[in-house]
Amino acid sequence: MSNISIGIRIPTNLHKRLEIYIAETHLTKTEVILNALAQYLDASEEIPLSQRVAALEAQMLELKGLVKNTFSTNINAI
Repeated sequence: MSNISIGIRIPTNLHKRLEIYIAETHLTKTEVILNALAQYLDASEEIPLSQRVAALEAQMLELKGLVKNTFSTNINAI
């Protein structure tokens, strides 16, 4: 399967969120955008398994951070 390159314009605030997400997950912009597009189009099977696993690992890291923050907030409230 060959790849096609496209250019897009996104709002500054969305780009900032993308930059934060890739810094936290260590995924590339391409991986994040491809995964998001595949999910939106209900075409996850089109994404290679290695990229799907990397996306799941990134989501797990994000969830761990959320749980940690929630736990810390609850402990401080006691």
